[in-house]
Amino acid sequence: MAKKTAYLTTGRFAELVGVSKHTLFFYDEKGLFKPAYIKENGYRYYSLKQVETFSVISALKEIGVPLENIKEFLDARSPERFSQLLEKETDALKAKIDRLSQLQRAMVEKKRVTDDTLAGNSTSYTIENLPTRHMLITKLENVLDTRAYYQAYTRHYDLLDKKTSQMTFLEGLIVPIDEIRQFKQGYSGFLYTEVSNQSDSTFTLPGGKYLTGFFQGNDDAVLEGYSLMLTYAEKQDLKLGCYFIEDLALDELSFKSYDDYVYKLSLQLQ
Repeated sequence: MAKKTAYLTTGRFAELVGVSKHTLFFYDEKGLFKPAYIKENGYRYYSLKQVETFSVISALKEIGVPLENIKEFLDARSPERFSQLLEKETDALKAKIDRLSQLQRAMVEKKRVTDDTLAGNSTSYTIENLPTRHMLITKLENVLDTRAYYQAYTRHYDLLDKKTSQMTFLEGLIVPIDEIRQFKQGYSGFLYTEVSNQSDSTFTLPGGKYLTGFFQGNDDAVLEGYSLMLTYAEKQDLKLGCYFIEDLALDELSFKSYDDYVYKLSLQLQ
């Protein structure tokens, strides 16, 4: 015995699938999704059997497939083409999910750094136990030379693109302590980006005790911060390691003026 097909008005069908009537009119006009039949008075009616088709169209649109591509498939649809389409878009969706997951992790880390900076004591130094960090690094001949900085920055991000597709906001400078001690007209260092996979890294910064402090201002204020922190550590007879780590904690996403940026300096201790 044949089952009777249930039909719904445009409004009822739109409510059922969670869109506006305007969307159904638009899809009909574009030849993408048409009513099951249209009465002589012009009223459109949709079948319950069309719900799954509409759901697939909506899913494809949501993951970024252009309506023109969806229509092209529907115009020449077949079970084989449908299987190929699903395989292709499943792979694309997985790549998009991976990218969004990276973005989420990067945003969580950026929020953590921002919150830690807001909670930190900006008027004194603190000794922190910091974890081991795996990094991609690029040599920077003179931190204060704009041209050298730009060239190193370009090389660094070329390397980053080749080594990993990871998205991160955790980047900064590594500066050998001796570069600050011997400072004259400039100092060298390394641009770094922290990476999650050790196999992608070119440098591992040991975990352990670090003297940390926050400094607000431009390059001159940060450079003065290096000297002040080094002088403090030596007066306290702290045994020093090899590196300073400079992290931009609060940037243009928090302040309009470059002079208001906040930097965190971490001095490696033995």
